Amino acid sequence: MNTNEKLQKLILQYGLGTQVTKIQPVSGGLSHKTYRVQTDKADLAIKQLNPAIMRQKAAYHNFVFSEKAARTVKQHGINAVCALQFDGDVVLHIENGYFMVFDWLNAQTITARQVQQRHCEIIGQTLAKIHNINFANLQNCKPQNVPTETFDYESYICPAKAQNKPYALRLANDLNLLLALNKLSADATNNLNGALTVSHGDLDCKNVMWQRFTPFVIDWEASGFVHPTAELVQVAWYWAGGDVENLDMHKFETLLNSYVKEYRGNVCTAYADLVYANAAPKLGWLNYNLKRALAQTTSKSTQLADNEVAKSLAELEYCVDQANNVIAALKNCL
Repeated sequence: MNTNEKLQKLILQYGLGTQVTKIQPVSGGLSHKTYRVQTDKADLAIKQLNPAIMRQKAAYHNFVFSEKAARTVKQHGINAVCALQFDGDVVLHIENGYFMVFDWLNAQTITARQVQQRHCEIIGQTLAKIHNINFANLQNCKPQNVPTETFDYESYICPAKAQNKPYALRLANDLNLLLALNKLSADATNNLNGALTVSHGDLDCKNVMWQRFTPFVIDWEASGFVHPTAELVQVAWYWAGGDVENLDMHKFETLLNSYVKEYRGNVCTAYADLVYANAAPKLGWLNYNLKRALAQTTSKSTQLADNEVAKSLAELEYCVDQANNVIAALKNCL
């Protein structure tokens, strides 16, 4: 049964229509596939979950937890986009596939280069409002330390050279930087573990849709426990253009200042730890995509992984290059 047939079966099985009028792939996701599905009853966004991810033991629990977090945020007046529930479940199993269903949202994402000062101000306020929420109502919501990992980047160099990857030389040249940054980020994350809260975990430009200047936060699957000020630095980095190596310090400080005005807790002032903790998810993303890219296949996912490896290496180099500027901004705003 192909994807279109599965989507049609899902629509009929869950009473979302008697006839599918249009199925259209939606661009954007790197891990999952999303389709706009129009029926005689509804206009929907249906996410087809990555089967490799769903084979992981904790995957289903993580999706359920993320939707509970999103619903809690929505109950506090924030535009969190939540999956539809069917018989109390948000993850639907059709044949050998897993799906999540959302109402279609007439809104758009923006790129890092389209971000304005006003967007940064709004995102800072939105993040602070999320961090102000007490998530004690979530079942089994007990704080868990943010995990740290040490990655063996050296083991990827020979396979990258053997496969003539365009980033093979850059990976080799960056090895000492990556190993040092991995150690610094692990130490920083450990230092910041303790005062944690539940949050989105991946609040970059692709995960916020806009109706003019009204934000709608989507894709909550990375949600979990975070250090709030560390996430603030990560989010400010994204929205100020750090991930595309074009950091605008005015936008960066605008987001920080907006957050501080709204946040009811105490911000952390361990500036160096905040900067190096910000590198941890980027290092993990690099490792994940190196594994995918060097799987010796010619699939589209491998090509996407190659692109992400090159982007991650460039961003990590830039992150180190901008560390002193970021620390100066943190001292100025926090």
